Amino acid sequence: MNKDYFKHYLQIIAKNVLEMQQNITRLSLIENEMISIRQNFTAQSDAIKFAVCTSIGLFESENIKTDDIIANYRQLSQQNKIVSSGFDNQRMENLRKMIIELNIKGSIRIRQNGLIELRSRDFGSVYGRTEAEIEEKLKNKLKEMKKNKSNKTNTALLSEFYHNNYLPYKKASLAPNSIKAIESNFKCLANFDKPLNKYTALEIENFLYSIPHTRKRQVLQCLLNNLFNYAKRLAFIKNNPCDNVEKMKHSKKVGRALSFQDQCAFFNALYSTESKASEIEKLYLTFVYLTGTRRNEALSITKNDIKLSNNIIHIPGTKTKTSDRNIPMFPLVKKLLQTMESSKNKVFDLTYNQVKNAVEKITSEYHLHELRHTFGTICICVQKLDPKTVALYMGHSDPFVTLNTYTHPEQLNEKLFFDGSISDKEKLEILNEEYSKVLKIINDFLDSRTQIVPKK
Repeated sequence: MNKDYFKHYLQIIAKNVLEMQQNITRLSLIENEMISIRQNFTAQSDAIKFAVCTSIGLFESENIKTDDIIANYRQLSQQNKIVSSGFDNQRMENLRKMIIELNIKGSIRIRQNGLIELRSRDFGSVYGRTEAEIEEKLKNKLKEMKKNKSNKTNTALLSEFYHNNYLPYKKASLAPNSIKAIESNFKCLANFDKPLNKYTALEIENFLYSIPHTRKRQVLQCLLNNLFNYAKRLAFIKNNPCDNVEKMKHSKKVGRALSFQDQCAFFNALYSTESKASEIEKLYLTFVYLTGTRRNEALSITKNDIKLSNNIIHIPGTKTKTSDRNIPMFPLVKKLLQTMESSKNKVFDLTYNQVKNAVEKITSEYHLHELRHTFGTICICVQKLDPKTVALYMGHSDPFVTLNTYTHPEQLNEKLFFDGSISDKEKLEILNEEYSKVLKIINDFLDSRTQIVPKK
């Protein structure tokens, strides 16, 4: 378990234990009050019974009026020391005046046992035997609240809040690669560090526009907005200054799928004798195309993730912890893995730059991530798999992402897609034939490899 998260978890437990102890104390006070009320009611009941019995005796002896009975009861009540349930008006007036002067919102009352209770949204219930005692307790509460508020709003720097609160919170739900991205982006804010409540929308906007790359502007605006929202939720600040910051614009490149013609050209060039790509790079690019994995997911796969006997591949999620998943070992993928032999634990012993350059060695028209777009498009539009199934294969929590972002039916064969003279059934048959040609190129390449790893 992460050390920071464990520390944060222990703090939550300690807070819950403290609240439980406070509730026990309140229950003890309530219990004592109930005992006092019971004694008071018992005394009143005994006095009433005595008064009634005495009055009945008076009725029998002589003709007596109702007023005389009431007077007799009051006299007996005083003799039995019955505690009045009414409030001391002057005392209550002093108490109300006190909470007004202290600027405390709440209600105050004097219980029948003489205990003073103040109920407030800020402090809960505060008890005292005398006006001086409850006033002292309230002043201490106000000092503590002011101190805590001062610590939060005046002394907590953005960097302190990031390291002590925000990062542990994110580590609980995000994968290590996503945490690395957050840490890398936060370094750009090193010269923009100040107390949380001192930021203004104008300052943030000027800072973002000082960054030359529009995509980086968007990323940092998102990070700052998330930081301030979390700080607001934890009551470090009252308002998020990013709410009034203009949304940074960026011309985002929409992902594409390779047409079947381009797929054939890509793999023919990749496998040709003139190809500058190494054997491991060829296998890596083929694996990404056949599985739709993210770049770092494929790089993270180890031998322990390959279950040849069960035809399952474990994909280590690199975006969020929920993206960690298992996928079926498709026939060509299994064949590819069986042709590999390495003494190292990593299946693809490559770096980020190596795989990025590997695609550039073959084509400048497409990027590595567009092999993943191609996989999603083929699954949905050619193999006609259920979107939920494809989302599970690709590590998407929502099939809408798969359909909206990774499905480009018109790009597999644009001319065929817009040809109204051909039925959908005939189009699907043509697309399957074209896909078979791509798979044959891959299969022929795998057959040409001589190193075969024995099945385990």
